[in-house]
Amino acid sequence: MENPKDSAFQRLFQELTDLQRLGEINQEKTLKEWLYEISDDISGTQKENQNSYKTEYESFDQMTGGLQRKELIVVAARPSMGKTAFALNIGSSHCKNEGRCLLFSLEMGSKQLLHRMISADAQIDGQKWKFPSRFFSEEDYDRATTSIATLLDWKLDMYENTSLINDICSISRQTARENPDDDLLIVIDYLQMIQGSGRYERKDLEVGAITRELKRLATDLNIPIVVLSQLSRNVENRHNKRPVMADLRDSGNIEQDADIIAFLYREEYYDQESKHPNQVEVDVSKQRNGPTGTIHLGFMKECGRFIDIDGKHERNVV
Repeated sequence: MENPKDSAFQRLFQELTDLQRLGEINQEKTLKEWLYEISDDISGTQKENQNSYKTEYESFDQMTGGLQRKELIVVAARPSMGKTAFALNIGSSHCKNEGRCLLFSLEMGSKQLLHRMISADAQIDGQKWKFPSRFFSEEDYDRATTSIATLLDWKLDMYENTSLINDICSISRQTARENPDDDLLIVIDYLQMIQGSGRYERKDLEVGAITRELKRLATDLNIPIVVLSQLSRNVENRHNKRPVMADLRDSGNIEQDADIIAFLYREEYYDQESKHPNQVEVDVSKQRNGPTGTIHLGFMKECGRFIDIDGKHERNVV
């Protein structure tokens, strides 16, 4: 027989749950509020960075408008294309602009990532970190210490032992609550190493569930999330090595959930006699709210630094 106290508690709990849900529904903006906000957007009364974060790459910002709030941005590439370096450059740029960055690294340790950030910022050959006391010149030492002093002021939180999607979301939400005035950016390296919250028959189903969670997190917190993704080995079996959507590893719902999908490609990696050495193609193959096309960035691979080169980009007509 059901305990009356338990039954009463369940009814009370259900009523409170319904009230909470109703409260969340009632928080939706009205048509008038949305139209006022759009009017502010086009009249320029809104802050310039209210809806997006600028990067250091003018050509990328021209095509995408910067890192847009509420968007899930997937950066995919084969190994050695520079995707981790690209993500670190994006995160570093955001910190330099006084933003806050959460960096979840599921493959590389925090100290290694900081080595790479310092190398990119100070333009120091990354190989020298193996024995800095032996290989660093006096100039390297001066530039590294100056960079370290700069990084000390960054709002950068790094997590190397957090792989569960629930933990990533929990940490992100807590950070947003505790720092409501900060422009928060989340960077995750990389998608296929995140563990889902349940059991799945196939890896692609798990990855699909994870991308849905990340998209919802970006929407709820009103922030952009940049997540790196691996590509399948199918790329290596083709004459043309430039990646396409079908090459996304364990693709699941990646293509559906992502607002932007960008592929990195270095011709020099496959052709030592390339006419475009030290250059990376950033192929924006999907952009939900904008054009697609290819951006060309310079890549100083010794120090892991990306640079704009004449704002060159090829925009597709859509």
